[in-house]
Amino acid sequence: MKMKTNRRRQGFIGACYSMVLLLSVSCKEVQHPDWGFAGGDEGHTNYAAFNQINKDNVAQLKVAWTYHTGDMKGNVQGNPLIVDGVMYITTPAQVLIAVDAAKGTELWRFNPAREGEVMGGVNRGIAHWGKGEQALIAFTSGPYLNVVSTKTGKPVPEFGDKGRINLNEGLVRPANEMAISAPAAPVIFKDLVIVGAMTWSAPANVSAFNIHTGKREWIFHNIPQPDEEGHESWGDKNFWKTGAGVNVWGGLCVDSENGMVFFATGQPKDDFYRPDNDGEHLYGNCIVALEAGTGKKKWHYQALHHDLWDLDLPCAPILVNLKKDGKKVPGVAQLTKTGNTLLFNRLTGELFSKVEERPVPASPLLGEKAFPTQPFVSWPEPFSRQVLTAADLTQLTPEAHESALKRFNAADTGWFMPPTEKGVIYYGIHGGAEWGGGAYEPESNVLYVNANELAWHITMHDINKAPGGKEDVSPGRNVYLARGCVSCHGGNREGMGAAPALKSLSAKYRKDEVVKIIKTGKGAMPAFTQIPEDDVQAIAAYLLDNKSTPGKTATEKIPVYRAMAYTKFLDEQGYPATAPPWGTLNALDLNTGKIKWKVPLGEYEELTRKGIPQTGTENFGGSIVTGGGLVFIAAARDLKFRAFDKDSGKVLWEDTLPYGGNAVPSTYMVNGRQYVVIPATGGGKLGNPTGDAYVAYALPDQQ
Repeated sequence: MKMKTNRRRQGFIGACYSMVLLLSVSCKEVQHPDWGFAGGDEGHTNYAAFNQINKDNVAQLKVAWTYHTGDMKGNVQGNPLIVDGVMYITTPAQVLIAVDAAKGTELWRFNPAREGEVMGGVNRGIAHWGKGEQALIAFTSGPYLNVVSTKTGKPVPEFGDKGRINLNEGLVRPANEMAISAPAAPVIFKDLVIVGAMTWSAPANVSAFNIHTGKREWIFHNIPQPDEEGHESWGDKNFWKTGAGVNVWGGLCVDSENGMVFFATGQPKDDFYRPDNDGEHLYGNCIVALEAGTGKKKWHYQALHHDLWDLDLPCAPILVNLKKDGKKVPGVAQLTKTGNTLLFNRLTGELFSKVEERPVPASPLLGEKAFPTQPFVSWPEPFSRQVLTAADLTQLTPEAHESALKRFNAADTGWFMPPTEKGVIYYGIHGGAEWGGGAYEPESNVLYVNANELAWHITMHDINKAPGGKEDVSPGRNVYLARGCVSCHGGNREGMGAAPALKSLSAKYRKDEVVKIIKTGKGAMPAFTQIPEDDVQAIAAYLLDNKSTPGKTATEKIPVYRAMAYTKFLDEQGYPATAPPWGTLNALDLNTGKIKWKVPLGEYEELTRKGIPQTGTENFGGSIVTGGGLVFIAAARDLKFRAFDKDSGKVLWEDTLPYGGNAVPSTYMVNGRQYVVIPATGGGKLGNPTGDAYVAYALPDQQ
């Protein structure tokens, strides 16, 4: 009898505990326990009001479950979706998986690759449409947009070609010349799935497709065609057809109440030199607002004209609240690689940030017509350093400082100094902000953003000449440089981050195998189907150190200057050659435009053991902010997942992940329990070892 009483008491206590958990969450949270959008909501705020995990108890946070996908061959950058207790994720091979969000057990998986296909590349999120048994997931894999039933885990046969469409079809050139993929998460507006394009070899676009049929309902050309506004901003009037870039790889967001979609764009290609093509180059480096139902442009703003620095807008716009003349205004914020925050009235495009157009230096490179002015933002306060000076150089060791100073004095520096053969050193490329974007807390009107603060050293070279001024004896090297292989694998094939070095390949591959990899892609490397056959053969011969290259290449048709490599400004030990912090987490008050706090993000333990204050590290991923007063973020090199006090920037909790968490975490509720989950797969631009884990955390189960 006593045993039964104890069991009843335990059951009563458990029921009370469950009730307390539910009561600790607001009514709004109980009604909306999901993380149903990439970015948390359609405005991409990365915010959830859940407060079960809060400042008082976050130190008790433990691993609730770990799920392994089995795919350890790449980097996951996607933000997990959680709807009705089910988590939807993807792998580096773009396999879509449904997981029980409370247990971490697999429910189903769908491989989008058909016979003979190999999927890869980057996926930064997926989209959920509908409810219950009619719900669908839209996601991209390589050049395809797929639609899958959440009930069955099978493709929807009525959508396009048995569940998918080719994003390269119906555009300005044949599909096999476009090489379009779409890493940014699609967004949903009514029955439309809206997708931004990325390509290094063709003009990008933003398109809306019918979620049921796959029919393209509208398209916005990021490089305007002859009858479209902005076409006059290009000196090369054929660039809309023959040029490339202006990618939407950072993301999009939606304001369904006002029927609008917002996105940010990158620069045209090539990154540092586009001769005889003067003008602003719309819609490069722009935030653009469209009517979501029609694709008609509402407004745009160009954050940088005629970009020659690879300072593309890196992340999705964020819907925020602003004030003007004491009145609340629906706003949108755009973070930049230059450390600026651009604020707008989202309905009209009125700019709230304080910006002044100022003259900037001209380019000394033959044929390059740099734009004569650039926007300088004086408010809000920048969240990262912007102009490199001698005072910014490393003091880690006397030798490191001396080396950095020598290189600094030999190069050009300064704001918007065009790339030259002398070399230019500047902040950017990987930061301030990156593709993870920011997290917006609406109650306090504060934007949290992680930033990179390390410089880059870009040196231009005439590709028709070998180093030292002699004529190059390898035509394949010219094509390798001209076709952009240098941007990932380096001017001397030394590799960058996760992109491997391409030396001594002859011991591993035959020429036909190298040709196949170039044409079809491998792992995170996309297919380069647009490169002419003669050029593919020339590149393959060069990579195999075969200097006799048959066939005619297109080198003479391509501008002569290229960057020899995307070179970070580092010391001999591999640390940034600038003074710390090298990575930060920032709280920006949108009411005042001031930084409330700034703290280092990440550490090099070997340096802190020597007594060096925490430096922060280069970081990729992003943060979320919660109603519990917490900012959760991994992102840094040190594999740590941390929770910060949103008001002070103090670290309240941390845990070491099995692999790097270079993604944006998600938080959600299942059965009255709050979870925080982070993809932990390493790899990516930080070049850490790769894994296959998704790790979910929760408070200890006391029931």
